[in-house]
Formats: sequence, C-alpha cells, structure tokens
Amino acid sequence: MKTTAKVSGIASASNSMGMTSLTAINTKTLTDAMKASNVDTSAASVAVKINKLNNVTKTTKKINTLKDSGKREYTATSIGSMISTIKTYVNLATMVLSAIAAISLLVSALMIIVTMFMSVSSRTKEIGILRALGESKSDIRRLFISESLIIGVVSATLATALAFGLGVGINFMLSSIADYSFVQISFGNVVTTFISALAISLIAAYLPARRAASLNPIDALSAD
Repeated sequence: MKTTAKVSGIASASNSMGMTSLTAINTKTLTDAMKASNVDTSAASVAVKINKLNNVTKTTKKINTLKDSGKREYTATSIGSMISTIKTYVNLATMVLSAIAAISLLVSALMIIVTMFMSVSSRTKEIGILRALGESKSDIRRLFISESLIIGVVSATLATALAFGLGVGINFMLSSIADYSFVQISFGNVVTTFISALAISLIAAYLPARRAASLNPIDALSAD
C-alpha cells in the first residue's frame, strides 16, 4: 500500500501526559491508514482533562467506580497520583539524608574541635608572643573563634553549592516523568544551613579558644 501524506505544519505543544514533540494528524486519515494496515482502530485509552486541580482525585475515583454488568469498565490513573508516589520516595530519601546530615554535623563538630586543639598546640609560642605584646585573653579567644567561624562559613558555602548541584541533577533525571521540581531548596533552607554551620563552629571552638586564652605567657614563650 502506498500512501501520500501532506505535512501541514509543525506543532509545538505538550499534551496532558507532559510529553512534547507531538505529531498532529487528521483523525480520519489516521483511522483509514490503520484500517488499511489491519490495525485495530478501537480506542485503547482516553485522556481526560480536568478543569480544576481540586477535582482530579474525585474524578479519578468516579471513573474507577464505573461498571458495566457488574464489571469494572475503566481504570483511571492521574499524574497527581504518580507525583504523589514519587514525592513519597523523595521524602523518604530526604529523611535518610537528613539523618546522614545530622551525623555529619556531629562529626564536623568533633573535627573542628580536634583541628582547633591542634592549632592551639602548634601555635603555643605565637600565643605567648601575642600575650607578651599586650593582647588580652579575650583577644586570643576571639582569634580562634574567628578562625572556627571562617571554617564554618566555607563549609556551609561548599555544602550549599553541592546541594544545589545535586538538586539540579536529580530534577533533570526526573524531568521525563513530569515537569516538576521534586528537589526544591528554598532560601530558608540555605539560611538554616548557614546558621547551623556557624552555631556548630562557635560551640566547637569554645574549648580550644578557652585553652588558648588560659595559657601562661611565660610558659607559652618557653614552649618548643
């Protein structure tokens, strides 16, 4: 069978399933071509467009309750139910990642404490010189607390950049399912991250800074 078709134009649209690059064709032409090829022309599915988002769940349930001679006639599935299922998995993954993040924060605090104590030990003579030049104990405390806060800011910045990068990557991989950002990082999340990082850095720096400030200047100057 030889069939000639005329291209009338190029359509740019998206259907109710979120797909693009559609091919538009006259219904009669398509039906005739399918019949000529001995293809069943009966409808296999119907796309229903709901006028209001609040009516989607109710309409889906209504369609699923339709019966013919006591038998269920149709099975309706909405994009909303698919998104809801995916969001459930995303929320579960978020909870797991939150637990990992909490453990990471604890480990980070311990690492900052260890790092700052090592810094105090390696700079004992420098601390003695600063005290001999007239720096007060509070000045020494501020010095080490400032260093710890800088570590916190840098860490929070890197973590935020990594989170945004992973979010973009995950949303891109799931874009074929629905035009929806499953991973959303709000301004509040960023603020919370920075506040948490600064708070942990401040708490972790307290003991090392206190030790540095309590060093005797004479003992510090004579340290090797």
